[in-house]
Amino acid sequence: MNYKNIIKSIASTSLILLLSGCTLNQTSENQMDKKVELEKKNIIKKLEKVKYKRPAVSFLLKNRIRGILNAMSNNDIFKLNEEYIHPDFGFFNLYKTDGSKVFLEQKMIYNIIDEHTEELSHIISRVNPSSAKLKIIKKNIKFNCSPNDDAFYGWDADGLYISNKMDISLSQMMKELNSYNIKDYEKAIRIEKTSYKVVLTPELSFYLTEIDKNWYITLIDRITSDCSS
Repeated sequence: MNYKNIIKSIASTSLILLLSGCTLNQTSENQMDKKVELEKKNIIKKLEKVKYKRPAVSFLLKNRIRGILNAMSNNDIFKLNEEYIHPDFGFFNLYKTDGSKVFLEQKMIYNIIDEHTEELSHIISRVNPSSAKLKIIKKNIKFNCSPNDDAFYGWDADGLYISNKMDISLSQMMKELNSYNIKDYEKAIRIEKTSYKVVLTPELSFYLTEIDKNWYITLIDRITSDCSS
């Protein structure tokens, strides 16, 4: 075998070994990804089976609702963040963009003035000062998207309502979008199983969860009342 043939043989062997190594590495990575995904699914199943007890509607809960609405009617976002958003738990902001559902985990409500997009701060700024004085009614009201008749569009009742029913499943959203971590999924399950929905018609819907013996905003839902597709 001459020098050129030796070089070619070495090059060919090196290429084969390199490709084999890449294939083995890729296979190993794929196996690891599948293992991680399987472990994640098993953890999720366990989380879904955890038993939670929903606290009763109390004077404290109602008082917190009135405090939140009072802060909103004064457009006091600082107070909302300081007193009604848990610093560690945060809250989920649910909305649509171009017809698609989106959820964001946030630690505070941002005071965004931009008029080109509808923000939480805009909805808060429109809360009527008299809202905190409304009677809190225990009833699950529903939002109707009625494209053919405006008479049936909107919530099926007017006022301030509290209910233990959810209009939207955050945990299911997380699964569908496949964009979440275990900690956020655990939060979603806790919200769904222990929280109360508060609706102030015509456009405010949020959920309160008991954390550290107090009630905090843990989810603000702008999807249910958004009929865009």
